[in-house]
Amino acid sequence: MVKPVGPVGDGGGLHLFRNLAPGQVVRLQLVEPGLNGGIVGLDGRLFRAAGALPARPGEHFWAIVEKVQSDQITVRHLAPLEAGKPGLPAGELVRALGLPPGADTEVLLRELLRWRLPVDRELILRVLAMGRDLPQYGGKDLWPVLAWLQVLELPSRPGALAKIVAYVLGWDPDPEGQELLNQGRSRSGRDVVQALALNGGERLQGQVYLVFPGGGSELEAGVKVALHLRSGVFGEFWVSLEMDRTGLGGRLIIPEARWAARFQEAVPLLEDRLADLGYQVRPFTVETRRVGSVAELFAGAVGPVYVPLDIRV
Repeated sequence: MVKPVGPVGDGGGLHLFRNLAPGQVVRLQLVEPGLNGGIVGLDGRLFRAAGALPARPGEHFWAIVEKVQSDQITVRHLAPLEAGKPGLPAGELVRALGLPPGADTEVLLRELLRWRLPVDRELILRVLAMGRDLPQYGGKDLWPVLAWLQVLELPSRPGALAKIVAYVLGWDPDPEGQELLNQGRSRSGRDVVQALALNGGERLQGQVYLVFPGGGSELEAGVKVALHLRSGVFGEFWVSLEMDRTGLGGRLIIPEARWAARFQEAVPLLEDRLADLGYQVRPFTVETRRVGSVAELFAGAVGPVYVPLDIRV
């Protein structure tokens, strides 16, 4: 544990975060320049910092923490904080982490951040290698799936990952892919995922995905449900449901705008049926867009920037 350091100047609070560690990417503000460093602010706290810092007091910038000592931190300047942009562009992080440049790396980085996974160079290189080993599924839909699967401890037998990826991407409805996905164990504190087949005869086929938060297994607040459905009339579409303390809400997501009016007409009927089942129903929405896989629906929103403090170099 890092010891607190004494106050600076007029006695303002100068303390080190207990969880501040080498390798973190942080957003700092130069408070007072000094010789070979200065005083920087992070989230309302002050630090003595060594390293190349900006020249002007008040300037915000991104840096990597290189060393944490009892009386100061050593940082490496990455980039200035641009006005109107609360985070660091993914390309800057790719360079800072010494990763192979390219669109695949940046997409994977963003997807890992969506799942709030600790991001380090070794993890990203390992997942990039996984993608290279699955060239048949190459494309922009692969990286969200591989990032999502990092929240699970999957079966390690040969060929298991390929079968799971094929199932989740909808390339192959083989029950073995579903079974292997369901065998995946939740990492500590992470969600439990269950996949089920839906067979409505010629009228409707598909998959149902259930995500239970925090390792639970009950249909209660926090549970997410996604249905990937195939209809002889409408083709493929998705239904995304989410339960929380305010009730049950959801989205109907269709790839073609020509069916939007038909689905919008069906929304009140769906809401009424769910209300009859005893749910407190929030308004449903209809979206027109392509969905590459269920991973896109379960992931949290994130822009092309990085804000949290969980990257390791």
